[in-house]
Amino acid sequence: MTLLALPCPSGVELWLVDLDQPGDPSPWLAPEELARAGRFHFEHDARRYRASHAALRELLALRTGLAPQALQFDQGAFGKPRLTAAQGPHFNLSHSGGWALIGICASAPIGVDIEAARAMDDLLALAEHNFSPREFEALRGQPQDRQPQAFLRCWTRKEACLKALGSGLSVEPSVFEAGIAPDALSTTVGFGGGTCRMEVVSLDLPQGLQGAVARIAEADRHLAL
Repeated sequence: MTLLALPCPSGVELWLVDLDQPGDPSPWLAPEELARAGRFHFEHDARRYRASHAALRELLALRTGLAPQALQFDQGAFGKPRLTAAQGPHFNLSHSGGWALIGICASAPIGVDIEAARAMDDLLALAEHNFSPREFEALRGQPQDRQPQAFLRCWTRKEACLKALGSGLSVEPSVFEAGIAPDALSTTVGFGGGTCRMEVVSLDLPQGLQGAVARIAEADRHLAL
């Protein structure tokens, strides 16, 4: 695992994990994690799932003083994993191919997202459906050869914001601004008649990966789902 020294919201640690390194992480995993891994059709996907969750347990164990296999998790209202212990840090996990991004923060809920670049024939159609009108126009105004990176940057930023909130698909990504620029942005995500403030920033990662991390404002951390 590699600790990333990247510009990110205050108090957030980020780790990049190579999921294809040798080793058997199974002894650290709970029965439900092993069962889920067993439902993957391809063994390489199962192996990467086991590796990502073992890495998460290892990092959280260092911060809680518990053994990795002793950590217990439950879920928020829309399925976001969290530690059952009230004193445990906030965390989030994302993976793409053979890589995982793990974020940990002691003070407020966070979300992370990682994506590998890929060819997209329907890029503008996806953006028109998922981006705000201002984000869509900003993307369409980019030179054509820069549009794929700008799209992926905005996509990961939106995913990170929604994962920080823990809202799943209950909030449409088109109704809030995450931006297509890489710089930190303070934004709000509305849901249930209220709004949650957060900061989101892009991550230029090794191996051509694009990532993002979002951190909820401490005053609004009670709004995370």
